[in-house]
Amino acid sequence: MKLKLNRLAALAGALALAFALCACGGNQDAAKTYSVDNAQTLLDSGAFDESMAQVNTDAILTIYGIDAATVEDGVCYMATNTSVSADELTILVLTDEAAAQSAMEACQARVESQIAVCESYAPAAVVRLEGAVIRQAGNTVLLAVGDPDQLPAAVDALG
Repeated sequence: MKLKLNRLAALAGALALAFALCACGGNQDAAKTYSVDNAQTLLDSGAFDESMAQVNTDAILTIYGIDAATVEDGVCYMATNTSVSADELTILVLTDEAAAQSAMEACQARVESQIAVCESYAPAAVVRLEGAVIRQAGNTVLLAVGDPDQLPAAVDALG
C-alpha cells in the first residue's frame, strides 16, 4: 500500500511539473508574432518562385476581404506570372487577436478559392496551394504559398 502511495505521489508530482512547463511554454508562444521584416527572410529562403514582386497591401486586403481599419501594417508579395505560379507571401499586423483570427480565416478562404481556380488552368500550382502555410501568432497573420517541401521549415526558422 505504501509503495502504491509513493508511486501515486511521484506521478502527481510529475504531472504538476509537466503542467508547469507547458504553461511556461505557452506564454512564450503567445508572445511570438510575425513582422513585415520577416518577409525578406522568407523570400531569401528559396521556398518561393524567383519572380516575386511586392503588391500594394490595400489591394490585397480588398482581394482577401479584410477590413483595412483592422490592419496596422502589412506586406505582400506575389509571383509576377500568376498564370504559371500561385506563390504568395503575406504578413499582416492587425489591431488585435480577434482581427487576426478574422484575417486568418480570410487567408484560408483565399487559398481555397485559389485551389478551385487553379485546378482547371494551372494544376501544378495546386500542390503548392495545398501545402500553404497559414499561421496566426498573437495579432499577426502569415500566409505563404510556395515550395511545400521547404516552406514549413522556413517559417519555423523565423523563431
